[in-house]
Amino acid sequence: MYGPSARPQPPAPGRNKPVPRGASRMVAKEPLSARLPKANFSFLKRLFWPVLLVVLGFGTYEGAQRLLPYADRPIARINVQGDLSYISQQAVQQRIAPYVASSFFKIDLAAMRTELEQMPWIAHAEVRRVWPDQVVIRLEEQLPVARWGDEALLNNQGQAFTPRELSNYEHLPQLFGPQRA
Repeated sequence: MYGPSARPQPPAPGRNKPVPRGASRMVAKEPLSARLPKANFSFLKRLFWPVLLVVLGFGTYEGAQRLLPYADRPIARINVQGDLSYISQQAVQQRIAPYVASSFFKIDLAAMRTELEQMPWIAHAEVRRVWPDQVVIRLEEQLPVARWGDEALLNNQGQAFTPRELSNYEHLPQLFGPQRA
């Protein structure tokens, strides 16, 4: 057969590959990453989220403590809304005067509302804050439709209430019935 054979031929005698010795360049270097021990960061991975949450919580707390004095301003204006025919603005102002000394976030709106609704002529009070330093009070007065005996008036909801003066309402019809009616 002429030409190269398909079979691999053994190397000619005496022509073997040289055997690497010592610092020979023929020795394949192991990569540095394979020679160094692997770093185990599983401990740090477990600590990451709790530490992050603590740092964010502390930062939020500190930020709120520093910003609250700027945001919590004293109440500068109280706006009373609603048609007041039977009660004066001054009477309302006197009732809410103890609450006005508070600051925007510390004012007790529920107590102010309760205090206003204890006034005989107030049927409903709505109290809310308006940024940055205002409180808005919306009042609904009782609407008398009849006299209940000699001591009280009935409103348009059928509820009895007792104002200080009944003499101005002699023109209303007078109804009698049991006390708990």
